[in-house]
Amino acid sequence: MQGVVDLIPPAWQYPEVTCARISLRSKEFKTPNFVETEWKQTEPIAVNGRRTGTVEVHYLEARPFAFEGPFLKEERDLIHGIAERLGHIIESRNAEATLQKLYARERKLHRRLQVEMQNRIDFTRQLMHELKTPLTSLMATSQLLAEETRNTKLEKLAGYVWEGAASLNSRTDELHDVIRGETGRLKLDLQPLNIERLLASIAEETKPLSTQHGVSIALDVAGSPLPDVIADHVRVRQVMFNLINNACQYASSGKRIAINASRDRTGSAVVIEVRDYGPGIPKDKIGRIFKPGYQVPQRSETPGGLGIGLTLCRMLVELHGGKIWVESTVGKGSSFFFTLPSATPAQ
Repeated sequence: MQGVVDLIPPAWQYPEVTCARISLRSKEFKTPNFVETEWKQTEPIAVNGRRTGTVEVHYLEARPFAFEGPFLKEERDLIHGIAERLGHIIESRNAEATLQKLYARERKLHRRLQVEMQNRIDFTRQLMHELKTPLTSLMATSQLLAEETRNTKLEKLAGYVWEGAASLNSRTDELHDVIRGETGRLKLDLQPLNIERLLASIAEETKPLSTQHGVSIALDVAGSPLPDVIADHVRVRQVMFNLINNACQYASSGKRIAINASRDRTGSAVVIEVRDYGPGIPKDKIGRIFKPGYQVPQRSETPGGLGIGLTLCRMLVELHGGKIWVESTVGKGSSFFFTLPSATPAQ
């Protein structure tokens, strides 16, 4: 700022008797010969619309007056320009300082988030270990008991124990996957995949589940043969089993669950639909359906879960580069759609 002050006198009509001062809040910058006199001109420095200082130019002695006063119009314009430019410079510096503070705060928050995320991962990993070790033992023991015992009642009870342990084990795996997905550590093994063959296999494997809920499963492939998709075989099965399991829980007894597959309009992806003919989802609930922990109210006899199955489905589909969505009508049922990229480009 001192350098700016020193450049002012040479720009005026009588530099040998000109002095200057710039005042900014509690700071002053002035030429060595500065003295306040009656022959002066001042201009306010405004920063963000507020006056924060002034630029002053004084003559040390009287000079011949031109018709516009002791200072020329060009000099009045010049001091105005200096004050305006200084205001802009200060605004820029203030903005830069604020930005640097924000960057520093963001870096600090990012480091803290990384630490918290790692702590969460470590805790989850330890929790998974603590849960899965006894669950694995419980599943093996109950299975062995069911195979070895000749007591029908005991065999049935052992089966219940195995089913409960297997269900908890599955939910533990889902929770672990969601945590990995949230932290960017969930990876896919992408390969060309015959989607028709996979869907037929899944429809067959889930028949016992649908029979248990009193519903049937029907597979319909439009435009067969469908192109192969680029996907992770294990993860696509995981998405399908989640959607079919949900459909079985919500579908009305005696109804069917439809699995439909077709090309999308562009031919660049395959669209898969799992449709149930249950109570449907209210419109005000659809926006939350894929969020962690949220569950649409179920029938009283249907056991609840962690509310992370659809969250995991969304993560897995989006990792494939696909989309997932739901269309539903209350009283008529719901359709869950998701897309997988085709292995062959559209013609």
